Amino acid sequence: MKGISRRTRACAVMAVTGVTVLAGAGAAQAQRPASVGDGVPTGQGSVQLFNYGGYISTGANTGAANPIPASDIAPAADGTQCVTSQQNAGPGGVPPADPADRLLDCRWNRLDALFKFLSRKGVDSVELFGHAGLPSNETITGDHGWNAYRALLDKYNLHAAAWHGSMNEGQWDARVNAAKIIGMDYIGSGGVADPGISTYDATLRSAEALNRMGKKAVEAGVGPVYIHNHTGEFDSKYVDNGVLKYAYDILMERTDPRYVTAELDVFWSSDAFNDVTGQASADFINKWAPRMKQLHMKDGINVAGQPSPTNSRSGSPRTFGTGEVDFRPILAAAKGKVQYYHQEHDGGTITDADTSLTNLKGVGTAVVPAILGLPTDFAATAAGVQSSKAVTIKNTGDAAAAITGIGLATSNTAGAQNQVREGERPGDFSIVSTTCVGSLAPNATCSVQVGFRPTSTGTRSVARMIVSSNADNATESILLTGSSNNDAQGGVGGDVPSALSLTVSGASSFGTFVPATARTYETAAAASVVSTAGNATLSVTDPSTNSPGHLVNGAFALAQPLQVRGTNAANPSTTFAPLSETAGAATTLLTYSGPTAGADGVTVGFRQVIGANDVLRAGNYNKTLTFTLSTTTP
Repeated sequence: MKGISRRTRACAVMAVTGVTVLAGAGAAQAQRPASVGDGVPTGQGSVQLFNYGGYISTGANTGAANPIPASDIAPAADGTQCVTSQQNAGPGGVPPADPADRLLDCRWNRLDALFKFLSRKGVDSVELFGHAGLPSNETITGDHGWNAYRALLDKYNLHAAAWHGSMNEGQWDARVNAAKIIGMDYIGSGGVADPGISTYDATLRSAEALNRMGKKAVEAGVGPVYIHNHTGEFDSKYVDNGVLKYAYDILMERTDPRYVTAELDVFWSSDAFNDVTGQASADFINKWAPRMKQLHMKDGINVAGQPSPTNSRSGSPRTFGTGEVDFRPILAAAKGKVQYYHQEHDGGTITDADTSLTNLKGVGTAVVPAILGLPTDFAATAAGVQSSKAVTIKNTGDAAAAITGIGLATSNTAGAQNQVREGERPGDFSIVSTTCVGSLAPNATCSVQVGFRPTSTGTRSVARMIVSSNADNATESILLTGSSNNDAQGGVGGDVPSALSLTVSGASSFGTFVPATARTYETAAAASVVSTAGNATLSVTDPSTNSPGHLVNGAFALAQPLQVRGTNAANPSTTFAPLSETAGAATTLLTYSGPTAGADGVTVGFRQVIGANDVLRAGNYNKTLTFTLSTTTP
C-alpha cells in the first residue's frame, strides 16, 4: 500500500476530504492490530473490487457512518444525481429517454469516485470482477469500453493486476484481448476453470483447460492464468497416483508453471485448515513458491469451527485486522514470492474498507520499493528480422529502488530468480539499452529498450526480463512475448576483402630542355586505382627537402614549380596545379565517392614551364614523387 501522505501531496484537489482520511488513518495506525504486523510491502497492495459491487451498481454498501466517496460522484450526463439507487430513475422518478445509458453513466461515475478513494488510501492495484458497468469482452471503444476503463485507472495511477471472470474457452480470445488492453499481469476467475473439481476426473480436465488457456494468455502478452480457492478446493480430496490429495494440490501438480499460477485466499484456506495462527496458510504458500503470486488478504471469525452437516464451513469475513487470523506468518512466507496482496471483505462496506486498507498499509519494515513492468508483446515478424520496444518500469513503492542491472532470465541454476524455464526462448530477445540502472525514486519511471529477433518461423517466443534491485523479488520479473510468421530473412552472398590499390608506371621524361628558349613541356604516366572503400583520394607529394615542388639537378633547381594533374573517364579535363613547395604536403589529383568499378585507369599529367631567361645547368633534372591512395571510410 502507498503511504497516504505522499499520495495526498500528489492530489492537490483533496482539500478537506484528504484531511479527513489522513486523520482517520493516523488514529487507526496508532491502534494497529498486532495480527497484521507491518502490513504488506508498499507498492504491492491491491483491492478486489468485489468488495464494492453493490456500491458501483446502486450506491449501496457505503456504510452508515461514513459513505466516503459519495461526495465525489459526478451526475449523469442528463444532470441527474447518481448517489443512490433511488435516484437512478431520473428526476422526480421519471425515467430519462434512455434509462440504460443514464444508469451506466451513474455506475461509471461511482467507479470514478471509488478509484479516487482507493488512490487516496494508497492503493496501487485492483483486481477486477464482473461488476455492474464492466465492459463486455468485445466492447473496446466508446465511453464505457475497455479503452475508457484503462484511462480511468490511469487517471488515479491504478493498475489492473488481475481479473476474476469467465473461464469459458469459447470466449477466451476476446477476454484475453480485453485484458491486454487493460495492461493486466494475471487472468483467472474466482475459482478454477470448467468443469471444476466436483470429481477427480473433472479436476484433471480442469487442469488441462487451465494449461490451454494459460498458454494462450501468456503468448498473447497478458500473463498466466491463476487458480483461486474457497474452502472447497481443500475439502475436495481425491486419490491421485495412490496418494490422497487436496484438489488444489492436484491442480497445481498437473498444470504448467509457465502458464498457471496460484492465488491463495488466506482466510478461506485458514478456515479449511481450521487454523487461526496463519501458519498452515504460510506453509501452503511455501509449498507452492514461486508459483504463489497473489493473495486475498481477508480476515474473519469462526475460523477454527468444525464443519457441520448443513454448513461445510463456519468462517465469517470481517474487517481486516479485526478477525481471528494472525497474518504475520503469512506475510513472512509471502515475502519475495507474492506479487499482489488483494484486500477483500465479502459483504463489507466502504467504511469497513477505510479501516481494512489502513491496517493493510505497509509501515516500518514494509515501506519498501516495488518494481512494476507490464507484460510486453512484440508484433509478428519474419525470423531473423530485428525489432524493438520500450518497456516502462515504475517504482510503485514508498522507498527508492536501487536498480543494479537489467537482464534476461538465462540461468541454469535451479531455483534462481533468473532461471530459464522450460520452453522459454531468451535467445530471441536482447536488452538494447536502458535508463534504469541507478536510483529510481518512488512513483518515478524509467525505460528499457528490448530487442526481439526470432530465430525460427511460425513460433511464439516467451522470455522474462529480470530487474536486479532492492525490491521484493516477486515484482522483478517482467514477461516478454513475441511471434514469428512463416517468413524468414535469409540470403546468399560472399565477402569482399578490403582493397585500396594503386599502381603507377615507371619514370616519365620531358625530354630535352632547350636553354634560352621559353617553352612549356608536358609528359604523362599511366596509373591504375582499385578501391572497395566508401571513399578514396589520390594525391601526390614531394618528400624531398631539396627545393620541394621543383625539379633539381644537384644544387640547381628549375625556377618554375612542377605542375601535376590526374584525369580519368569521369574527370577528363582537370586542370594542372603546382606541386606543393612544402616538403611532404599533398596535392590532390582525384577523389572517389565510392568503390571503383573494377580498376580505374588514371593518367597522371606533368607540366614544366621554362622561361627564356631561366638558368639551366647541364645534366639531368628530376624528382622522385610519392603517390598515395587513402580513405576515411574503409
